[in-house]
Amino acid sequence: MHTRQLIWLSVSLILFSLVCSCVSTEMRQERRTFSMLTINAKANIFRAGSGSADENGGGEPAPSVNFSAGPGNLLTFSNVSGTVSCCGGGDDFNDADGGTFAGGVTDVESAGGISGITHPNKTMFLVGVFTDNSTAQLPGPPRLDATSRENLTPRLFQTFFIGTGKGKEIQVPPTATRLYLGFADASSFTGVPGSYDDNVGELKAEFRIGPKAK
Repeated sequence: MHTRQLIWLSVSLILFSLVCSCVSTEMRQERRTFSMLTINAKANIFRAGSGSADENGGGEPAPSVNFSAGPGNLLTFSNVSGTVSCCGGGDDFNDADGGTFAGGVTDVESAGGISGITHPNKTMFLVGVFTDNSTAQLPGPPRLDATSRENLTPRLFQTFFIGTGKGKEIQVPPTATRLYLGFADASSFTGVPGSYDDNVGELKAEFRIGPKAK
């Protein structure tokens, strides 16, 4: 084979390798869902479940995004900004990590097939719920302690703590197709969901759902 032919073959192989690399990168990126949601302080996470709005505590529907189901997906947050208040404003605003209103204890029960959640020293924090194409069934999965490591591996229809999302890689259930973001509120953050009407403010969350970035 002549030198010129060898050079041309080498160049062709290099170009082919670059094209394959670009296609592979594009395919990986297509499997990722990049999203941004605005979450009103009245967003009731339990309205992701079955039953009427009144049965599940009122408030507003929690905003959500759809994505493709698949094993190995992670939920990661690049930014969560804004402040919210559970008591009409004043000086009692907090960020997505929550505040200490009502003694700083959350003990909200389940509703509509969506699990409640507990936290020993925070209230009014950002939470999420994954669902699939089925309807939530009562009584729902067990409640999580927001400070538990289990928050990184939630089940379908199980409310989990997000806060500002810093440093978290939350495992997405393999059959999940939708993510809801909202709040778990109740009278003094204890008991059946409710008391959303006097909540004010909003959060903006930027996040990605997909395979672990390489």
